[in-house]
Amino acid sequence: MNWRAVWLWCGLTIAAMMSPLAWAEDAAVDAAEGEGEAAGPQTRYIYMEPAFVVNYGSTGRMKYLRTEVALKVSSAEAAGKVSEHKPYLRNNLVMMFSAQESEIMNSSQGREQLRKLALDEVRAVMEQLEGTPYIDDLYFSNFVVQN
Repeated sequence: MNWRAVWLWCGLTIAAMMSPLAWAEDAAVDAAEGEGEAAGPQTRYIYMEPAFVVNYGSTGRMKYLRTEVALKVSSAEAAGKVSEHKPYLRNNLVMMFSAQESEIMNSSQGREQLRKLALDEVRAVMEQLEGTPYIDDLYFSNFVVQN
């Protein structure tokens, strides 16, 4: 008897026995994911692209900020509504970032204040336009200043 043929036969037999288990596991995972989508919120992130590049500060040398912003929402409906108003939201964020001073931009506490201020701003815009804030949180995924 050829050993190569025996090993091939054993390998094929094991693979045939394992594939129904893999399909059953995939089906269980798909069912669990389907239940989770129906039961809980569908967190999504809306990235405000391209990155914000603004000058800021009222005195002295020109100072620059480059930051990337992501907005967290809890549903597909919210994602759609927020995406519709991205130009308006972006405009308000540019104006707000431009009005900041170095003390805010150069400290971690100041950046956290700025993040909360930006969140309040975008939520207020959505409340004004849609009657619901829709935005759960705002994150800086990148934050670089040049003084």
